[in-house]
Amino acid sequence: MLTGALLLVGGALVAVGLLPRPAIDRHAIRGTLVALLRTDRAARDAFPGLIDAVAAALGAGLSLDRAFAEIAGTLPRDLERATARAAGALALGDPVDRALASYAGVVPEADLAPFAVVLVAFTRTGGRIGRSLGRVARLLRSRLALDDERSALTAQSRMSAAVLLGLAPLGAIAFAILSPEYLATFGGRGRGLAAAAIALEIVGALWLRRLTRPPAGSPELASLVDAVIVGLEAGMTFEHALAALVERAPRVARLPEARRLLADLRLGRPPRSAFAAFAAAGPQEARIAGLVEAASRFGTPLAELLVAQADALREGERRRAEARARRLPVLLLFPLTFCVLPALLIVFLGPPLLSVAGP
Repeated sequence: MLTGALLLVGGALVAVGLLPRPAIDRHAIRGTLVALLRTDRAARDAFPGLIDAVAAALGAGLSLDRAFAEIAGTLPRDLERATARAAGALALGDPVDRALASYAGVVPEADLAPFAVVLVAFTRTGGRIGRSLGRVARLLRSRLALDDERSALTAQSRMSAAVLLGLAPLGAIAFAILSPEYLATFGGRGRGLAAAAIALEIVGALWLRRLTRPPAGSPELASLVDAVIVGLEAGMTFEHALAALVERAPRVARLPEARRLLADLRLGRPPRSAFAAFAAAGPQEARIAGLVEAASRFGTPLAELLVAQADALREGERRRAEARARRLPVLLLFPLTFCVLPALLIVFLGPPLLSVAGP
C-alpha cells in the first residue's frame, strides 16, 4: 500500500530538483558537490581585482613573475593556488600562455582570454600596460554585473516555481502522516492517479526550468568586441587581436562568425568583402563591420569606436533581459495551469473522491 504514495512523493521531489538553483558557494559546501561546479564564483569575482593588482605591481617596477607571487596571498584559496602556480611557471621561464594555463577550471576561459592577450603583448613589446589591464578589469566587472542582473531578474519566478512544485509532495507527506487511509488509497485503486501526478510534476518542472533558467551562457557579441578592444589597446591590429581571442577562448561568444572572418582575412580576401560576409550574420555584426571599414578608410581610432558599440550592445542585452523578466510571470501561468495545478488537485482531492465513490 505504501508503493503508490512513496512513488508520488519521490517523483514530486525529483521534479522539484529539476528546477535551477542559485550558484553554490564552494567555501560553504564541500565534498562531491564541489566537483560538479565548473568554476568558483568567489574566484571569478576576485579575478578583476587580481588584474588591477597586477597592473599596479607592474607599474611599480616588479617583474611579471614577482607581481603574481606578491599578489597570490591576498586572493581566495583556489585563485591563490592558481596564481602561485602561474608565478612559479613564469619564474622557471615558461611563456605567459603556459603559465596562465594554471587558471584552467578556476576562471572561465572567456574571462582569462583578454588578460592573456594583454600580458602576451606586454612580454613581446614592453611598455606601460596599466590602461589595457584596467580595460580588462572593467569589462570583466561589467560581465559579472550583467550576469548578476540576469539572475536577479528571474530569482523571484524561480523561487515561486519551486514553492508551487513543492506543494504536492509536502501535501502528500502531511496527509500520509495524518491519515493512514490516504496511503491505502494511493497504494490500491489510486495507483493510476499517483502515476499521473508524478508525470504532471515532472513535465511541469521541466517546463518551468526552461522558462526560468537564466540565459547567462547566451552568445554575446559585446564580449567578442570587448576582447578585440583589449587587443587593439595593447598595440595589435584588428586581425591579430581577433586571432589571439579565437586561439585563447575557443568557446567565446559568436565564435563561428569570428572564425569565418579571421579565415577570410588570413586567406588574403579583401577586407571589404571579408567584412561584408561578417555583416551578413545579422544587424549587430553589420554595425561592427561598418565601424571597422570606416576606421580603416578614414584613419579613425578603431578602439574608441568599438568601445561605444560594445556599451550599446551590452545595454541592449540588459533591456532584453528586463523585458524577458517582465514576460516571465505570464509565461509561468501555462505550466502552472496545465501541470502543477492538476497535480495538486490529484494529491488533495483524489483519495477523498475515491473513498466517496466506494469500491
